[in-house]
Amino acid sequence: MFLASTVPHFDGASLRRCLASTAPRFDGASTPHDCWHVASGVMLLRFRHMRVSVLAHSRMNAAHLLCAMCVLCGCQQEALWDDQAFDALVSDDAAVPFESTEPLPNPPVARPSDCPFGNEPKDLAFLVCYALENNPSTRGTWERAKATAAEWAMVESLWWPRINAIGFGGYVQEAIPQATGPLTDRGPQGDLGVAMTWELIDFGRRDALTDAARRAMMASNLTFNRALQTLVFEVQTAYFDLDTKIALEETAEQNLETARVQMEAVDDKLLMGLAIMPDVLVAKQRWEHARFSLEAASAATFDARSTLARRLGLSADVPIAIHSLQKMPIPEKLGERVEQLMAVGATDRPDLLAAGQRVRQAEARIKKTEADFLPIVSFFGSYANKWYNYQPNPATANASYDAQLPSYAVGLQGTWLLFDGFERVNAVRKARAERNAAVADLTKLKLEALSEVWTAYFDQLAAARQFTFGESLLAASQDSYDAMFEAFVNGLRTLPELLQAELDLMAARSTLIRTRAELLDSAARLAYAVGTPDTVARYAGRVDPRPTGERVR
Repeated sequence: MFLASTVPHFDGASLRRCLASTAPRFDGASTPHDCWHVASGVMLLRFRHMRVSVLAHSRMNAAHLLCAMCVLCGCQQEALWDDQAFDALVSDDAAVPFESTEPLPNPPVARPSDCPFGNEPKDLAFLVCYALENNPSTRGTWERAKATAAEWAMVESLWWPRINAIGFGGYVQEAIPQATGPLTDRGPQGDLGVAMTWELIDFGRRDALTDAARRAMMASNLTFNRALQTLVFEVQTAYFDLDTKIALEETAEQNLETARVQMEAVDDKLLMGLAIMPDVLVAKQRWEHARFSLEAASAATFDARSTLARRLGLSADVPIAIHSLQKMPIPEKLGERVEQLMAVGATDRPDLLAAGQRVRQAEARIKKTEADFLPIVSFFGSYANKWYNYQPNPATANASYDAQLPSYAVGLQGTWLLFDGFERVNAVRKARAERNAAVADLTKLKLEALSEVWTAYFDQLAAARQFTFGESLLAASQDSYDAMFEAFVNGLRTLPELLQAELDLMAARSTLIRTRAELLDSAARLAYAVGTPDTVARYAGRVDPRPTGERVR
């Protein structure tokens, strides 16, 4: 009403005329420059109506400035209230991909990464230790374990008192009822002090919370231990796979050399008239097949090397050289029965122990929800210094009062929630259901662990026997091929018989390498299935791959 009386021309029609005269393009396609003209027009409108008082002038300034700011903020480059501008934010159709109008950054030029520990061949112990220090998967699990430890410390703080600094400053009005009418006091007031609250009796709430947090911390630490065992197992299997692929590539080179010698022998017999052209073509075909097998083996080696680099926490293009395991002795025979290993796995595997801790954590939460039905008794104390400066209304002879008074309170405080819409009842039901789910998960995990130990145990026994037979098969195949080749050169055997002996030799070479790899892999799987601490402890501190010797904390 005040604005309408002092500025009779400031109405909707005036504003529309001003906008039309200053910003004829006030639509979804308006630019920031156009919006500036709109705001200027609004400000111009203010200067056309200066017939106001000083107070009204200041209020009009604030009103017009606010209007101008709203126009400037609303008129932006991307007018999202416009349908066309809004549709430009997504694709044109559900079957058409979105194309951004912003220029895409130029991708960096891909260059092979350098190996951080040099080009010298490394053994398994070194690479496992390097992975334990650099793989981000175990570091993330370690950080989560630290987070649960901090949560336990946070819960432990509930046993300590809470001390707060309190303060207030401002203008206060209070009314005191009297027989002659209310006495109103108004004026500035301030206070500054401290207050302390200390829960003395909570009927087991904090005990249950502390126990649950401690169980969660133990479960997180055991999960971290299992993550270390998993990383060791993955590095071992990647190392064994790379060693196997390298050996198969070397075997493919031997097969290529065998095919080349065989092809030359057929060519010599053709020159002497003891062979025909189909024999030469078959020998050449076998040589080409050996070349193809060599390329396939090289590609498999490349993939296995990339897998090992990822297990170490490095880029897939990092070249890694390893020591060959083909000349090293195979693992010793199992000295324990499967029942003993299953018992160790059921009691010492970190993931099983972590699942057991989660069951205890769920039981502690049940105690917490049941204790919520009981009251809480706390100690309360506060001290504050209040400052008053007020004038009573109606005024007396002494119309102004200044006072500075201390205030304090000490005592016991009790709270007891009597009804909450059955929230606590359902909280108990939820906690019991979570405990039952944790028990079921523990039972399932234990059955799976025992099955893994059982399978890995007999896989290793079978792999050990197969490796022994593979050695005998390779020796027999090599002798058979040498005799067949000698007989073929002397004209006592045909080319098909020689080619069959060659195939048997190639298969025997690959079989020995694969059975050796299966033996090493089964030994690693058995150790991982049992989950004994030795699988990680034997590598920890054995080799330090860090060039500076500093750990990341």
